[in-house]
Amino acid sequence: MTCHKTEKNGPRRCKRGASRPAPPSPAAAATGRWDREQIQHARKTSLAPLLRRRGYPLRARPGENYLVEDHQDLVVKDSYWVWPSHQMKGNAIDFFMLVECRSFNEAMEILAVASAQDGD
Repeated sequence: MTCHKTEKNGPRRCKRGASRPAPPSPAAAATGRWDREQIQHARKTSLAPLLRRRGYPLRARPGENYLVEDHQDLVVKDSYWVWPSHQMKGNAIDFFMLVECRSFNEAMEILAVASAQDGD
């Protein structure tokens, strides 16, 4: 399965399992076991504040939408996103899996850390 990863010169495809530094993992990530409540909570993570903290440039659009400026027409709102030019959309977990080419466990780790930082 391939996913899209965009650089300043445009999108490129990357393969699952490509080597990248792994973040420090909590016990759930180490075992790959996340409970249903953790997954549901991660799916509902608000993307705009998290993406800003991760260095994504966002531009406010009408209706509380945010354009991710370095990603053509990628728009986020609350915990959802849509990328019309790539015919992709999804929730917060999907963003990290499909846009950043992360594994499910990596996406969950990113969202768990964000949740802890936000005090959830």
